[in-house]
Amino acid sequence: MNKRLALESFLVTLLFIIGFVAWNVVQGMIMIPDLTNTASSVTPLQSKIAFGSRVQWDTTSMIMAVAGFILLAAAYYGLRSGMQRWTQRS
Repeated sequence: MNKRLALESFLVTLLFIIGFVAWNVVQGMIMIPDLTNTASSVTPLQSKIAFGSRVQWDTTSMIMAVAGFILLAAAYYGLRSGMQRWTQRS
C-alpha cells in the first residue's frame, strides 16, 4: 500500500466534503431574502421563511457517514493507483 497515495486520498476526500458543505452554506446564504427593505410587511415574511430542520445524528447515520467517507477515499485511491500503473506501462 502506497502511504503517500493513501494520505492524498484521505485529504482529497476531506477537501471534497468540506467544499460540498461550504457550497451548501453559500447557497443557503444566497437564498435568504433581503429583509432590510421589507420592514413594513414583517408578518407575511415570518410565515414564509423556513430556516431548515433539526438533524439528529444517531448511530446509524454516523456509521453511514463514516462508511461513505471510506468508500469515497477508497474509490479515489483505486482510481489514482490504476492511473499510475497505466502511465508506467505506456
